[in-house]
Amino acid sequence: MSDTRQAPTVSIGRKRSPAHQILTLFGDYWWGADAPMPTGALLAAMSDLGVKAPATRASLTRLTDRDLLVLSKSGRRTSHALTDRGAAVLADEARWLQRFGREDPVWDGLWSAVLFSIPEKERPLRHAARTRLRWLGYAPLYDGVWISPFDSVGTAVDALGSLGVGQVSSFRGVLATAPGDSPTRAWDLSEVEQEYAEFLTRVATGDGGETLTPAAALEQRTSLMLAWQSFRHAEPGHPMRLMPAAWPRERARDAFVAVYDALGPAAEERMREHVAAIEPALAGVVRPQRLS
Repeated sequence: MSDTRQAPTVSIGRKRSPAHQILTLFGDYWWGADAPMPTGALLAAMSDLGVKAPATRASLTRLTDRDLLVLSKSGRRTSHALTDRGAAVLADEARWLQRFGREDPVWDGLWSAVLFSIPEKERPLRHAARTRLRWLGYAPLYDGVWISPFDSVGTAVDALGSLGVGQVSSFRGVLATAPGDSPTRAWDLSEVEQEYAEFLTRVATGDGGETLTPAAALEQRTSLMLAWQSFRHAEPGHPMRLMPAAWPRERARDAFVAVYDALGPAAEERMREHVAAIEPALAGVVRPQRLS
């Protein structure tokens, strides 16, 4: 079983950055489009999300500098498109969205473990190593012993080596634990379960699109997607046989997809309005993502 996580996300309660919101708009409404998105349409959509134009422009510049977006100009009009790197990041996210909560990962019963020691005086390196391992789906079973059910030992060792961590040991095999104990204690699943409860409450108390304006539908749909994406980091994504009984992953996905797709038509209408106001011929390019 492999894990293809590439970047961290944040917990449900945190506000996502404008840069992440911009990429989400590309993934939700401009995925697979050959034409670049008019910058004016992005500015207008981000305004619906509560982000002012200066913050959006600064984020567009950062995304361009990071080779995730490319800027193009036609006269005084500017547009932005995904680079190959940006498209690859969104494709990876799309694969996760299609699988998570829908497909139970196949597991061979083995655990990956990496063992290393970094002196206390090298605190920045310790922090970098731990952060990188968490991105790869690992958690500390003991100090200096990080584990994951995913078959990713080679990736983890390479990541530590690239940071300058020496003397790394690793193996993939069976982890023997005392009766009643489980390696999953390395993850704080009680906190994740609470986040699921908050997410389900949020979905249940939402409007669902029946009385929302198109602008409000766009804002709520994007906010909901960003909240769901938070589980990519918060939830380890282990096979359900490793999770506590009645784990809410599948139930939360079903609730999320139902509301997300219900908000689609009104949100699509709003995004088309923004694009048509700048370049009417491109309004038909808007293609909302649906997950059901």
